[in-house]
Amino acid sequence: MLTERENMEICWNHEQPEWVPMINTASQMIICPEINDRCLFMNGKDDFGLEWEIDPAHPELMSHVAPTNELFDDITEWPDRIKFQSPKDKNWEAAAMRTKAMWAKKDILQGYWVGNMGAFERICAMMGHVNGLMAPYDDEEAYADYVNAYADYRIEQFYFIKKYLDVDFVMMHDDWGNQNQLFMSPEMWREFYKEPERRMVDAAHELGMKYMHHSCGYITPIVPDLVEIGVDSWHSVQPMNDLPMLKATYGDKLIFAGCVDPQVTDKVDATEEEIRAEVRRVIDTLGKGGGLLCSSAVMFSTVPGVDGIIDDEGKKYGDYSKLKFA
Repeated sequence: MLTERENMEICWNHEQPEWVPMINTASQMIICPEINDRCLFMNGKDDFGLEWEIDPAHPELMSHVAPTNELFDDITEWPDRIKFQSPKDKNWEAAAMRTKAMWAKKDILQGYWVGNMGAFERICAMMGHVNGLMAPYDDEEAYADYVNAYADYRIEQFYFIKKYLDVDFVMMHDDWGNQNQLFMSPEMWREFYKEPERRMVDAAHELGMKYMHHSCGYITPIVPDLVEIGVDSWHSVQPMNDLPMLKATYGDKLIFAGCVDPQVTDKVDATEEEIRAEVRRVIDTLGKGGGLLCSSAVMFSTVPGVDGIIDDEGKKYGDYSKLKFA
């Protein structure tokens, strides 16, 4: 019988696995506090000196930038205001020991590391969302230099992440879309983000890691670009995108990951059957022939018990020997 690791690897290879791999049970997220992108589910400062805080009324949600804590408002100031820390001086031996203890089932499960903030999210956090959106209009050269510096920062990290954590894939975050559209035009994304993203993809591949990009929201217009530059997997894959078209067009080139819509499942009044039906929708829409890694589109549900139902339904319904597709 295949292990979860072996079954997931079949999916990565664009072949049909025996069952739909569920990310939360087929792989292990490797915690690496040596790289503090943001303070997750707690108050505190990140590696860039930015203050984060949780909402006391909703401690289950991700922390957010403390109000009025933005550090500057002029993109030309970024070299003085944003200091990308080199990973060279971090305690990677301790990270390796922690990972070995945490990832005891390495022969059975795959492992991944998450880069919690991309260049777009970082600049919006540092400058405020409005200033971050306007930054490329204010000074194109300064903005391009910033995005490329961000890519250099990540690429240097990849070497240490592979050497000491030995993960199978990296999941890089940058939410480029909202409920209805991209935060920028596709042309602007291509001008500023496409080539730095390509460089990060190439660096991960050279080190033997798969590259998964997480972006919530509507990003259908740039999915062909992600395929072109070699992104292995797109995580989130929410239903405001044209999923049947994307699956038909790119299903043999791009792994669709996440996909279970939290707007259905992460409600306190969501029934178990509604949650299970959402998992079945995902598998029916994106699972044909393989190419699907399943979980909540936002990685983990914010409602207790939901992830267990998602994983259980995926395991039961996602048996390819029993699935029938239209």
